[in-house]
Amino acid sequence: MSENEKLECLKSLQDVLQKKFELESKVENLPANLRAEEAKLKDANSTYLKLTERYNAVNEEVKSLSFRYEDAFTTRTGYEKQMEFINTQREYEALTKQLEEAKLSEQTLLKSRNQKRAELDKINVELDAQEKICEEQKAVVEAERQQISGVLDEIYAEIDSLNNKCIEIKGNVISDELYSKFTNISKKKDGLGIVPVHGQVCTGCDMVLPMQFVIDLRLKQEKNDFDYCPYCSRILWFEKLDPEVEKNFIFEQLESTKADF
Repeated sequence: MSENEKLECLKSLQDVLQKKFELESKVENLPANLRAEEAKLKDANSTYLKLTERYNAVNEEVKSLSFRYEDAFTTRTGYEKQMEFINTQREYEALTKQLEEAKLSEQTLLKSRNQKRAELDKINVELDAQEKICEEQKAVVEAERQQISGVLDEIYAEIDSLNNKCIEIKGNVISDELYSKFTNISKKKDGLGIVPVHGQVCTGCDMVLPMQFVIDLRLKQEKNDFDYCPYCSRILWFEKLDPEVEKNFIFEQLESTKADF
């Protein structure tokens, strides 16, 4: 196994991983519309539930008022019947007062019951309308799910294909441990897990590397090894440039670094 074989293998893996990461990002972003529609459905269902709870509460109030009204009606009619058997003025005055109170209570309860019935009818109309909204939104969500499901199936198939390609590329050249580490680095660094060093500069983060670090890196490459950037953690490999280009590159980067200070 040669050094170049390992480096070329990592570069090839990087190209495939970049495509894989793009697809995975698409998978994450694709359900955004679905999540938005599901949120609308959740809100619609929540509104329907609150209306239902309100309807049930008002309905219980209507029942209670109806029972109380019936009692008030019975009490009032009872007092009216008693008027036929009054013998004294004192009894008449007392019963008349009770009758007036019973009539007032009956009228008040009747009015309250009718108001609650009107409120109940209004809520019922709102419930019918909200139920229709929920059904329509549910249909939108289902349609979105079906559409996404078809697209996701295609994307997942592509991702599986790229995973197989990665396994094929790494073969016995790249260990499982290095592959896992390289994949994590690449994902965190926008798909760039391995970058060249030009002169003394890491082209991944544009940081100027110590001269001794670059010397050691070149020696490691000769011994089929590599190193990681101390600043951005990417895998580094030294790319030999035209001497004049390399000289200018180092000078420009060093001058840029000085300017920052």
